[in-house]
Amino acid sequence: MHQRAFVFGGSEGIGLAVATQLVAAGTQVVVLSRSQAKLDAALAQLGPGAIALSVDVTDASTTTAVVDALVAEFGVPDLVVTTAGYARPGYLEDLPDEDVAGMVATNLVGTINVCRAVLPHLRKAGTGTIVTTSSMAGLAGVFGYTVYSATKFGVIGFSEALRREVRPYGIDVRVLCPPNTLTPGFDEENRYKPAEVLAAEESVATLTPEQVASALVRALRRRRGFLVVPRGSRLAAAAIRYAPSVVDRALRRPS
Repeated sequence: MHQRAFVFGGSEGIGLAVATQLVAAGTQVVVLSRSQAKLDAALAQLGPGAIALSVDVTDASTTTAVVDALVAEFGVPDLVVTTAGYARPGYLEDLPDEDVAGMVATNLVGTINVCRAVLPHLRKAGTGTIVTTSSMAGLAGVFGYTVYSATKFGVIGFSEALRREVRPYGIDVRVLCPPNTLTPGFDEENRYKPAEVLAAEESVATLTPEQVASALVRALRRRRGFLVVPRGSRLAAAAIRYAPSVVDRALRRPS
């Protein structure tokens, strides 16, 4: 069992579900998110085993300052989970400039900022696990998700390189790759998805945040494996790896 965890993006969705399961297991949890209102609601749900703090992970210096202050007050976390991110689907030429920059800043650079902030403390402690969040769209590019897929592919590449870099310090790095998950962000995505994407997703399984969080918690107990893929998506992950031409036909835009 983990004694202390920092969960970035922990005010709703998968992050909140992870925080909830950790608190139930007796872990002291700090949830971090940009929205103070969402943090207040999360804290009311999580109860006395959690602490909430506002931070914008796209701001590197602020993220580092917040982490340093938390470590000084509560100690070094032995688990850091970062789920902060969002998707704005749409055809590439239609994507607003602010969402192109926003997804890169939040999904990829935000992940890097969190890892840079916590790494000196974990290295000094000589232990700890970092969990970043990619997506099934980080394993196979999905049309309508060009920029989102790029950021999530980037998270996997960054995490793989970081894992090899920090392993000598006793630090483990995992990547969570959830499929479509019923979060508030997913509801927002559906407002912008191209019609072909919505039609294709009718046959795709959608998980709850609690199911994804359970898959992650189980994987952390096993202490093995780099990519954490919920059970229902493992067949798709295997197809992406071993039958790429089949996956390409399934995921390409209909002509």
